[in-house]
Amino acid sequence: MKMKRNIILIAAAACCLIACGRTVSIAQHEADKRSFNAWVTVQKEMHPEYLWRQTPLGSYILEETEGTGDRITGEEDSLYVRLEYTSYSTAGKVLATTSEKMAQQLGTYSESSYYGPTIWYGGGIYAGIEEILTGMKDPSLSGMRDGGRRKVVIPGWLITYNRYDEPEKYLNDSTSNAPLIYDIKLVEHFRSVKEWEVDSISRYLVKTFPSKFGTDPAKAKADSSGAHGFFYIQTQAPTGTEELKDTTVSINYIGRLLNGLVFDTTIRDTAIFYGIYSSSRTYGPVSVKYGTSVSEIKLGSSQSSVVEGFGRTLCKMKMGEKGIGIFPSPLGYSYSGSGSSIPAYAPLRFDIEIVN
Repeated sequence: MKMKRNIILIAAAACCLIACGRTVSIAQHEADKRSFNAWVTVQKEMHPEYLWRQTPLGSYILEETEGTGDRITGEEDSLYVRLEYTSYSTAGKVLATTSEKMAQQLGTYSESSYYGPTIWYGGGIYAGIEEILTGMKDPSLSGMRDGGRRKVVIPGWLITYNRYDEPEKYLNDSTSNAPLIYDIKLVEHFRSVKEWEVDSISRYLVKTFPSKFGTDPAKAKADSSGAHGFFYIQTQAPTGTEELKDTTVSINYIGRLLNGLVFDTTIRDTAIFYGIYSSSRTYGPVSVKYGTSVSEIKLGSSQSSVVEGFGRTLCKMKMGEKGIGIFPSPLGYSYSGSGSSIPAYAPLRFDIEIVN
């Protein structure tokens, strides 16, 4: 996602400063502070409708809508937040967004990209974002409630992954990042992303396959076939009986998120239908070379490795079989996601057919 690219650029800039043996002077820190304060002064006159409520670390809350769900207390020993956001420069340029509607308005919308709530780990976000979400245990600023919204402007010295006990150290140790505006809507928060994913899969199963899993997500969760969160659903019986090992077969597949977004397929008509067709790609069954274990499975002429959940699905299958593998992100693309189509901590579904 764009947010990840922003993070990489900021981290790279920081590494350059260290590698070059340079530091930002105290005078530069003070200049950054004066520049930010001057921007705030001008904007207060232009936008008196904003709250302009300053946080303990120095951000400003511009707009706020209190949610009705559980509140983040700052006491969580492990915090994950699922949220929607749009970030802006102080000149008003949109830098990143999770909103499909916003992307359409900007002309950046892509059918192959994921839009919707994204999951962040609390310990891996900017200090300024963490303060806005959690309140940082400061009694003057409460954490957000699920369903709530805050639009904030964050000074450049809080665009950092470092954490300090003394607020002034953020400014003194900054690398002169630009201020950013974030419009954040908190969907929900939780302590265990693993449990959240498995619960999400269980709800998906009873909604999509009620004849097999019934209507109780808790029961579906218990039927995960020995691997916590991994499910295999046979949709066509095999024509062969032998276990596939040390052999090569051809398969068709469709990969999708649980919200229905198709991100990859070997089937041309499916690619066209879901807006991911590429004229530079050859469509049709692709070869799979089995070894003696999941880790030895190789895909296509390039003999590339497959994610573990995809491999586990193949290992459940025999010649001529069709089936569906559904699994959480530790068996897929984990906390990093993949490209613009697969967000972090995304459970995946693969529909696979062994054709010959």
